[in-house]
Amino acid sequence: MSKATPWLLAGLAGILVLLGGLALLAESPWARQLIERQLSQRLDGRAVSIGEFDIEWGLPLGVQLRDLRLANADWASDAPLLTLDAMRARLGVGALLTGDVQLRSLQLVQPQVHLARQADGQTNWAALLGDGSEQGSLPFSPDPLRIRDGEIHYRDAQLGLQLDLSVATPPSDEGPRRLNVEGSGQFRGRPVSLTLIGDPPARVLAADAAYTLSLNAQLGALQLQFEGQSASLPNLEQLQGQLTASASDAMAFDALPIDLPPFRLQASTRRDSSQWALSDIDLRTNGSHLTGAASVQAGSEPRVAIRLEGDQLDLNRWGLMPRPTRTGERRPMAADRLLGNASDLLERLGDYRGELSLQLDTLSYADNALQDVAIEAQLDGHHLELAQLHVEQGQGAVSLQGGFDWADAGLSGALDAQLDQLDLGQALAAFGQPGLGVLDGEIHLRLAPDAASIENTQLLYKAPEQDLRVQLSAASTAAGLALHGTAWHNQVPVQFDLQLGALPQLFREATWPVEGVLRSGDARLTLDGHVTDPLQLDAAVLQVSLEGQQLDRLDTLTGLDLPALGDYRLNGELRWEDQQLRLLGLDARWGESDLDGDVRLSLAGRPMLWANLHADTLRWRDLRPTTERARDKRQLFSDRSLKLEALQGRDAIVRFSADNLVVRDVPLNAVTLKAILDEGVLEIEPLRLELASGTAHGTVRLNTRVPRPSGTARLSLTGARFSPVLRSADFPSVAQDSAAVIGGQLRLAVSGQSAAEMAAGADGRLELAMSGGQLDKVAIELLGLDAGEASIAALINDAPTDMSCGYLRFDADAGIAHLERFFVSTQDSNLTGGGQIDLATERLKLAFDAHAKDFSLLSGQAPIQLRGTLRDPQVEVITDTLVARGLASVLGAIVAPPLAILPWLEPGFGEGSGMGCDKALKQFERTGT
Repeated sequence: MSKATPWLLAGLAGILVLLGGLALLAESPWARQLIERQLSQRLDGRAVSIGEFDIEWGLPLGVQLRDLRLANADWASDAPLLTLDAMRARLGVGALLTGDVQLRSLQLVQPQVHLARQADGQTNWAALLGDGSEQGSLPFSPDPLRIRDGEIHYRDAQLGLQLDLSVATPPSDEGPRRLNVEGSGQFRGRPVSLTLIGDPPARVLAADAAYTLSLNAQLGALQLQFEGQSASLPNLEQLQGQLTASASDAMAFDALPIDLPPFRLQASTRRDSSQWALSDIDLRTNGSHLTGAASVQAGSEPRVAIRLEGDQLDLNRWGLMPRPTRTGERRPMAADRLLGNASDLLERLGDYRGELSLQLDTLSYADNALQDVAIEAQLDGHHLELAQLHVEQGQGAVSLQGGFDWADAGLSGALDAQLDQLDLGQALAAFGQPGLGVLDGEIHLRLAPDAASIENTQLLYKAPEQDLRVQLSAASTAAGLALHGTAWHNQVPVQFDLQLGALPQLFREATWPVEGVLRSGDARLTLDGHVTDPLQLDAAVLQVSLEGQQLDRLDTLTGLDLPALGDYRLNGELRWEDQQLRLLGLDARWGESDLDGDVRLSLAGRPMLWANLHADTLRWRDLRPTTERARDKRQLFSDRSLKLEALQGRDAIVRFSADNLVVRDVPLNAVTLKAILDEGVLEIEPLRLELASGTAHGTVRLNTRVPRPSGTARLSLTGARFSPVLRSADFPSVAQDSAAVIGGQLRLAVSGQSAAEMAAGADGRLELAMSGGQLDKVAIELLGLDAGEASIAALINDAPTDMSCGYLRFDADAGIAHLERFFVSTQDSNLTGGGQIDLATERLKLAFDAHAKDFSLLSGQAPIQLRGTLRDPQVEVITDTLVARGLASVLGAIVAPPLAILPWLEPGFGEGSGMGCDKALKQFERTGT
């Protein structure tokens, strides 16, 4: 807008020259039209119209013009660019006759100017200016100049600025009329107002004249005052004065990367051609006090110089740090906002020269404060010299020195850093890394075009909260960057020897190679692969191999309860991409077990795990920690926490199959299951197991969302041959003589944090049925009884006894399992039993008695009791008749099992399977024996 002002004055001067040149002509339409054509030619062909003009003959000569209009640009508003109600001028006749103009007075009545700039920068006045060679050197100096009821309307789509100004030269008691400009508008939605008082307007056209002006402007809460002089108005090429700026409230501007806090600034301002300078800066804001100087030199080689010192500076108040959320937490600052693109930044800096000197007692950002901040730096084109960068933080400090050169050949230079107890967590909390530890040591970086190296770098990192300590040395080799050292986690050492890619690859290449070995005790982890965009860790592909003698020896290091995998070896390809971690081609071997498959973990949003796993052979004992095995000698149900809280808030879908799963020496063939975990609720369905030609189907549901996890299980077994089970369980002698078939059902409801807690409060029912087999060998082997101490012959004869049918039912209530039904049919007797098992203490109290089918056999049989624990049952033979009678309430009457058990057993019937439950139940129905 400032460039339009000389054009307006020059245009008016042209009008006066033409009028003066034609003054001697008669006042005629021809003369008016001639003036309009001449003006239109000078003004880029814009249409010019003049309502009328009059000549007042006399000395001086008077000229009056009315209703002047200058057309606007085609794209601008319908309003003319310039309208003038009237212009009155007094000219010196003598000077006019010599071709000069001597203006005695000039009066403008209601001039209206409409100026506009589009978003692309095009203006409606630029075409009227020509080359601007005559600006500031007009051939006359009108005095006095009077303006009455003038208006300037300015619309700038590029800046988002709208201004409506009134212009006048009111009378003054103190001397000549002065220029008075007042107006208001909006800047990017904020209200703007300004008042400008200056010397008489005629001084604007005077060459090399200092023009005194006073400016008061307000933009929202921002107030600006300037008192000074300009040697060239309106271009302000020579300007000096006193500047005062203040804001009572904080302000944010979309076009600026910072916010303005409440502040007050006073400074001496000077502009000399292309250089702006602020000296004697006195800036106060929110307890901060900064002093110094700053200057900006525009041109082909811009130069910036800043020197500031003060007591404190809070970056939070300047909008340079992430703002707290409603919960009081701070969002991490985006990496691109913090660093930007390094190459673009260096390219831009190459066009500048400058110096920076900053001394601060305290620099605050986020919730952190740095003390004794000192920065001394110089920029000379493509060379940056960092003479000093020193900050202190609590007990720690950082010092940097170095210099860099960059041009078409590349980046070169050196940087030396000294780190003394630097708390990285405190320093980087605002950038999303609050949990980091303390770093000590020194870094020596050397750069050359297309090369970079680290020399004599020693670092010590300590994170007590994570019980982590890392000591390393780094050095560049021909192959890249080598890292050697030792890390301690939970007081367990890990030695590492890593070979990474060369440093230039870290910034320029798409991938960065990673290779190395980590060792802890007998465990060895090898890595070989690459990382994509390592600064952002966008993706990674690594071949990993882990091997050792005992996996659970890594428990302390990892903080996990790992299974005791002996002589283990795990291999696979680890991939990270799009917030997903994949383990492909898993191949694990340990003990007598194996496992292979693929695993995928998504970390985008709520974590989600997918796994497809298969085992040729998987033994349960290979998965149990050695500490739990030791406990197994004392109790059946472990009191170790199952750590079910690890399932809370997690999602997973796991498919598993095994050709041979062995649980407590019982082989389960062709196991398949699908497990779905939904925010801590685990459902296993379907669950299918093949057991010795039989089939088991079941479902499991476990809810860990509640404080005390609870679950249910249902399992049904049909047609399982007992002989293969006993043979696999290392009971070959029993298996040889047993043709038994078993089946049953289980319904269970439990709650607790361990297997022992779940057993102690279990509710449910267990039913088992058996057809065939030899009772004596089965009982002795399966119950763990010592035949020499308490012979099962108390119930049956010494000779092997074939069992045709057996059935038992346990009903559990609050951890007490009652033996409600027990029936065994042999060739000679029917056996009954009763009692209970306390699952909380694992103590049992069961009693069994035989009822001879032939009363002649009664003398050879006696009842027995089974006492002790589940791990160590003891048999007692009851010979006292009265005691035996006391067991009657426990043993109960002879009750045959329900016919519903037959479908459990029928699939296993075949030759040699004994007379079976079908025949035994029919016989019992007919005879009662």
